[in-house]
Amino acid sequence: MGRERQAHEEAIHDAFTSNQKPFILFLLGTVDVGKTSTVTALANRFHAQQLRVAVVDADVGQSDIGPPCCIGMGLVEQQLHRLSEVPLRGLYFVGDTSPGSCTRACVQGTGAAVRKATALGAAVVIVDSTGWVEGEAATAFKLQEIAAIQPTLVLAIERGDELAHIVSQLTCPVLRIRSSEHVRTRTREERRALRERAYTAYFKTARTRVFELRVFAWPPAEGSIAGLYRTGATSSGSAEVCGLGIVKTMVLDRGTAVVATPVPVANPDGAPMAIGMILPGAVRLVPVQGRWKELRHDRLLPSESEPAKDTEE
Repeated sequence: MGRERQAHEEAIHDAFTSNQKPFILFLLGTVDVGKTSTVTALANRFHAQQLRVAVVDADVGQSDIGPPCCIGMGLVEQQLHRLSEVPLRGLYFVGDTSPGSCTRACVQGTGAAVRKATALGAAVVIVDSTGWVEGEAATAFKLQEIAAIQPTLVLAIERGDELAHIVSQLTCPVLRIRSSEHVRTRTREERRALRERAYTAYFKTARTRVFELRVFAWPPAEGSIAGLYRTGATSSGSAEVCGLGIVKTMVLDRGTAVVATPVPVANPDGAPMAIGMILPGAVRLVPVQGRWKELRHDRLLPSESEPAKDTEE
């Protein structure tokens, strides 16, 4: 498999050298086929050639760059052991861990992240996508996502022929490769536990702030994860978010809400960071023994024994 991976990396490098820059690479594949490890390996290879490399993490259910419910973008500054080591440079809130519930925001956020990466001078932009590929809705979503970023090359990682229904409709170049048999499959419970560790790490430095309810795009539920935006931002998925918060309590008689967030009250230059809009998401978080646990308010979470078959990653 080592020789096969090297051959694939060389084929991608050949595509890079024969195309104009920036070189945008989109990884397509279902869950647990090795997309993230492939992104890491490719980022290291391009970085070793002294190229400015950006990674867009569009896997909103299993985010490595930034917290879950978001699309994160970062620039590679050193050789990576894991993708989570990429420093965050842009964050786009979609409000959910299931792309099927927020397709428009995912498409807009991925496109915005790629545009910011190229604006920052990235010669190579690698996009790690969600594993939602089955069904008509997933097919339409992937085609819209790919159209939004216009990749130079799509790298399709397959166990068999499960991506044929998407690949056959693409007009851009596609390189199809086989997934390694050594890729480990995660259960739904393992993926949820990874998300909850990510929430806990992200909100570790959170402090409570009070906001007027009028800045919320719609009335939030207590426990809702939310995106905090600067004054003047729009509610579209292409707007970059300052950070996330958790709605702890609402004081209706005062028209305010208490939000836990690591977003500072001031910018690095000392000027106040004015929050003009707060967008509630579909995921609710509850504190349990010092950790943040998921509780969905739009539907019940599946039982612990239920297999992972929906769009949530």
